[in-house]
Amino acid sequence: MENVSLTIKDLKVGHYINLPIGWTSHPFILNSFIIKDTKQLQILQHLGFDTIAVDLSRSKVTPMPSAQHTTANELALAAKIAEQKTALKYAEEEQKIQVLQQQIWWKQIRQARSKYQNKITILKDIYSKLSLQPQQAISQLEVLSGELTIAAAQQHDYSFVLCNEELSGDPLYQNAMNIAVLSTRLAQQLSFSAQDIAIVTQTALLSQYGMLWVPASIRNKKSELTKPEINYLKQHPAYASQKLQGIDALADSVINSILQSNEKFDGSGYPRGIKQDKMSKFAQLIAITTRYNEMCNANLPQHRYSPNLAIGLLFKAANKHYNKTYLEQFIKMMGIYPIGTIVNYDSNQAQVLMGIINSLRKPLIVDFNKLEPLKKQPLLRHCGQDNITIAKAISCNDIAPDKLNKFNLIQRSNLYFPAS
Repeated sequence: MENVSLTIKDLKVGHYINLPIGWTSHPFILNSFIIKDTKQLQILQHLGFDTIAVDLSRSKVTPMPSAQHTTANELALAAKIAEQKTALKYAEEEQKIQVLQQQIWWKQIRQARSKYQNKITILKDIYSKLSLQPQQAISQLEVLSGELTIAAAQQHDYSFVLCNEELSGDPLYQNAMNIAVLSTRLAQQLSFSAQDIAIVTQTALLSQYGMLWVPASIRNKKSELTKPEINYLKQHPAYASQKLQGIDALADSVINSILQSNEKFDGSGYPRGIKQDKMSKFAQLIAITTRYNEMCNANLPQHRYSPNLAIGLLFKAANKHYNKTYLEQFIKMMGIYPIGTIVNYDSNQAQVLMGIINSLRKPLIVDFNKLEPLKKQPLLRHCGQDNITIAKAISCNDIAPDKLNKFNLIQRSNLYFPAS
């Protein structure tokens, strides 16, 4: 065996070469072979080597005069350098892929948040027109309902997106939109008919309409309500039902379900205190999503629950307050760590930004302590792909103040569908 090291430009068809990298790192079948044609030469020139070892005794060409005999140590060094170059190249490619994935995820989140704000604007317009321009308002309601239904039905890898950026204006519209988003998806999961899903969505969208007749000083109060104020607030479904009665284009089933959507199976709900057998199936569904939103987005911090704790409290109320079948499907839809939950893993803190439909135990989270390497924006982690096991859910009280503000952790847990 007579080995020499030739520069890439000195290689010829007929040279018997020995590649210094594993066979999985190049497109040839073997590491050692005779160069058969110019196409193979071109491929070799793009592998990134400066020199390649050639066995002259097995080659079918005369070596170039410039060829220099090398020692075994020199060949080993050349091989090591080539391996390092290949490893560096793959590391750079892997980083580029990671950055691209981060950009895709953040784009989905930004688009979902933009759509959420757009739908809030439309809903405000609907509420403002219901009294004086009811026909136009109902037309807009039907369009908005259809858009939500389509968005909920589209196949995505993710269930919901957290829209926790602070929005100006009265939160009653955000409450209505959250209830509508959750209710529409839940109705689809329960295999409701298209007509029934439309009733659910329209009912949910109008579920907070009666709040317009509750003084803002009561509905948005930042301290404990008095008993008379609580009783006043609990009349908002009755106000909505009364104001909507005269709109012929609005189905009776929607109006009746709005009236019942805060009732409970044992009669402890409001405004009428009716029991299970008197509640429509639409109201039974929306009662669950309404209560979940109330717990996650209460005006007072001491009344606000983490989404995962809200799920647990709802589960404890199964049968007594809610339709158990509907509630079980709701919990299955939301997962163990619902969107908005703050979690702990490997001593790191993160928040769930998107739920992964086929792996609700492995959501998409934003890490509070790590940055994406190139653009230095907060790093999103796919718990399934990164093999992350969440240890537990944690409270806002366990988070440093600077992170509370940076990640909007004391804001609302609003939800919308992922962008398609």
